[in-house]
Amino acid sequence: MESPVPTSPSSLATSSTPLSFKTPTPSPAPTLPVSTPSPAPFQYPEPPDEFVQDNITYLNREKTTKKAARLGSSHVWKYGLRYIRDSDKKEVYYCHECAAGKHKQELFIINGTSGVRNHLEQKHQIDPQSGIKKPSRTRKSVLEQQRSAAATNTFFWKDSIEKFKELLVRWIVYCHIAFFQFENQYFRELLFFLNPALLSHLPKAAKTIRSWVMDAFRSKKQRLREDLRQARSRISISFDLWTSPNPYAVLGVIAMWIDTAGKRQTTVLGIRRVYGEHTGENIGSVILELLREYDVGGDQIGYFMLDNASSNDTAVEFILKELCPWMTPKQRRHRRLRCLGHIINLCCQAFLMGRDCERYLAKLEKHYQRGDYAKVEELWKRFGCLGRLHNLVRYIRLTVTVQGHERGRVRLG
Repeated sequence: MESPVPTSPSSLATSSTPLSFKTPTPSPAPTLPVSTPSPAPFQYPEPPDEFVQDNITYLNREKTTKKAARLGSSHVWKYGLRYIRDSDKKEVYYCHECAAGKHKQELFIINGTSGVRNHLEQKHQIDPQSGIKKPSRTRKSVLEQQRSAAATNTFFWKDSIEKFKELLVRWIVYCHIAFFQFENQYFRELLFFLNPALLSHLPKAAKTIRSWVMDAFRSKKQRLREDLRQARSRISISFDLWTSPNPYAVLGVIAMWIDTAGKRQTTVLGIRRVYGEHTGENIGSVILELLREYDVGGDQIGYFMLDNASSNDTAVEFILKELCPWMTPKQRRHRRLRCLGHIINLCCQAFLMGRDCERYLAKLEKHYQRGDYAKVEELWKRFGCLGRLHNLVRYIRLTVTVQGHERGRVRLG
């Protein structure tokens, strides 16, 4: 038997005492529950037959082709249509949500739906799995809060935007940050949280970051040129050529001088790729071009500290003939210094390996490049006690992971 349905609001607040129906009292007329109409589905604006964005015309595929487009079962087609880009006839995605919100269309090229799903989720809060739009939140998002507060700090950042750019570029260069990271939504939200004014100053594209880095490089280069011009001492140069595994020949150039405050300064003038043969004239021409970029003349040039390769002798001779034509051959030779560390290294190699030093070094390098460390150890053992000591020191300095690998190799052997 069914329970009686309350017929008035007061009947909802019943006590634990059972209801009595002995006294026939007239009851008010029954009230029917008020039915609240369900909200009508949102009507998107009628999509245009064609429209122009960024000087490119887009045509509604349904209106331009007789054959109906096969949309598939993905929920993305509830929120958009196929349009044809007139310039290359590629199909793009037209978003109803962007049209309703009067946002610029992103017009993804239709090649799968992952990009469209991400767009619908991030911009319009549409669940990528169910395709249902999430209810709008009463609390503003981080970006909305920062946008509303951005105006309060605008004056502060107008005075310090150049400092912000300098620190940002320094972080990018020293930490090897990829430019596209600045387009990441979560990185931008982090900075906006720290200071709302960054919203209007943070670059929106990788190209902007690249131009900032290049501007900073040109500014630093001009400042370095001024420092070299005002140097209290002559400017000494050190350079070395290195061949990468690619193999590219890369020449690094270092300048050393005493500045106006009497402090010794050392800086990298440049890293240049060397094309052609590694002759002294070829290397010297690269160095000469770099010195002229920094306006370093013959009256400023000091000494050259280099290793003992014969090509370096020729390079210094070539440079000084161009910069200091008044010098005698003896004076030019006097400006060429030899690296003491390299001399000690050569002495140690000759002491360890004897007359066939270069041949053994070539073999060691070949096995190192191949990763054949067992062969490397065997070669070092040929040099007696010192070679075995070398292998022992190398083993001690290995990381724990490599040691485990070495132990396993020994056990397997």
